[in-house]
Amino acid sequence: MSLIGIDYGGKRIGVAVSESGVVASPHSIIANQGDVIGRLDDLGRELAVDVFVVGIPRRARSADGEAKFRRFAEELGQRTCKPVVLWDETLSTVEAEERLREIGRRTIDDIDMYAAAIILQSYLDDQAGRSS
Repeated sequence: MSLIGIDYGGKRIGVAVSESGVVASPHSIIANQGDVIGRLDDLGRELAVDVFVVGIPRRARSADGEAKFRRFAEELGQRTCKPVVLWDETLSTVEAEERLREIGRRTIDDIDMYAAAIILQSYLDDQAGRSS
């Protein structure tokens, strides 16, 4: 099973992939402008993706904030005709920053794709725990 994890942000969208359904890897960053859904659809087709996992803060700052994530996920599902799972992203960026610092990365310009990998790995680990 192939999956794409998404750290959805106002300016940038972090993307992670798992072609095995076991391990998530950072993939890329997409500027949140123009036809983002189309670019994710193209990537999904290229990678033969089965599921998209979109990070959503457990406690979105407002009802409008949560609605933004839900609208994005709904549009992505409609465009790709693939399942889209909303998954808790709480502290994923903080965790990504800590991990990058641990390995000596001082520049964290690509933090969003690492946060996406953490979101996706959390989902994969949860699914593996449910099936065992």
